[in-house]
Amino acid sequence: MLIIKLMLLLVTLLPQNNGWQRIQTKQHISFLFPNKAQHIKNTTKGIPSDIYQTKDLACVFGVVCSDFSNQPVEMNQTNAVALYEQLRNGSVDMESAILKNEQTIPYENMLIKEIEYSIIKDKYEMTYFKRFIFRDKMVYQITIGGKTRLLDILKKEREIFFNSIYFPEDNPTPN
Repeated sequence: MLIIKLMLLLVTLLPQNNGWQRIQTKQHISFLFPNKAQHIKNTTKGIPSDIYQTKDLACVFGVVCSDFSNQPVEMNQTNAVALYEQLRNGSVDMESAILKNEQTIPYENMLIKEIEYSIIKDKYEMTYFKRFIFRDKMVYQITIGGKTRLLDILKKEREIFFNSIYFPEDNPTPN
């Protein structure tokens, strides 16, 4: 246990963006991961999704890109809010889940919502930050999580991860 704590301490002393890799997707979103992404394709209820995931010593990262273009429902503000409520409820639909924070991220041409929640998993309290981005016919779920006792590291990596997200059509070069 002491070795793990020392390794995590060393990780926090390394430069912030050391080793982070830019992931460019066919789903019109780009982001940084701390290492190589695993890519999985999935279809649920006729909605195709591409899932990108990875982890490092302290955190797990995930980006789910769901394409609603073949659905008969128009993705307007009202429908996006209703879908967000379903997705949020699905995220915290566990006996041990506690929704800690919920906010809207201001953005000009899309709806962005963020939640923070905790769960008990394998006898550890875990904290997750999750953003839901509704853009045209795409819904993106961007998640980072880790053990609550490593919240300082989780928050630092959250800033790098969330601030690295951009849409190539809107901004050809990342911030």
